[in-house]
Amino acid sequence: MYFELKDTTADILANCRRREELCDLPLDLIASEREAYEIQATAQDTLGFERKGYAIVGTSEASRHMFGLNGPIYSEIPAFALQRKAENFRLPPGTIGAQCELVFTMLRSFPDEGEQITPESVADAVMSCRPAIGIVGRRTRQAFAGANAAIADFGLHVATLCGDHVGNIEVGDLAEIDVTAFLFQQTVLSGNSSSIMGNPLNAVAWLAAALAANGRQLEPSDVVATGSCTTILQVCAGQHLAADFGPLGQVECIFN
Repeated sequence: MYFELKDTTADILANCRRREELCDLPLDLIASEREAYEIQATAQDTLGFERKGYAIVGTSEASRHMFGLNGPIYSEIPAFALQRKAENFRLPPGTIGAQCELVFTMLRSFPDEGEQITPESVADAVMSCRPAIGIVGRRTRQAFAGANAAIADFGLHVATLCGDHVGNIEVGDLAEIDVTAFLFQQTVLSGNSSSIMGNPLNAVAWLAAALAANGRQLEPSDVVATGSCTTILQVCAGQHLAADFGPLGQVECIFN
């Protein structure tokens, strides 16, 4: 894809996200992962909002299968797309569904120079963890499979709806948290945090390594949404979704 086309593609994606519209971009023509992340970065710059952290998609086998991914992908979270205690959320066109995920907030920069990236060093670098509902979707009318199209389209991220912070959680406890999702108080699916790369901290480690490979790092107060520990749940206007994360508490939202 030529440079001019990459800029035009990024501009269209940014406008579609801002206006909550769909477009007919041929994202399947993106030739490489690097090109896809370049388009995503340019689109984020075009949006012009402060960045609050990162959202990861594809950290579980079920989500990778659904989106046609071979591994995880990530995107930055614009300030408007990170919501706390969102009692209501309007689903935009192109919404694919909701994922039950964990959101970490970083205590410090990570990794420090020369620091190894391990679950233990990640645990030392995070400040808190909270439950969340992640909304995933596309800005294109056509559903393209594969990583490059998904990466360019803001990593399929729409919004991250967070519950309350939980501190003093033991690292070992994060790996085996049972999660149950309810629609209208009826159980619709369940999962376990171990489906997120064996331990949600591994998702943060993966992201830190991906950023470090490009000369970047996680910064203090950055949030990291880990990707789904359940299958992706299709949702629609008028539904009430609640997710119970056991020791991490609950998060809920009414969609409209």
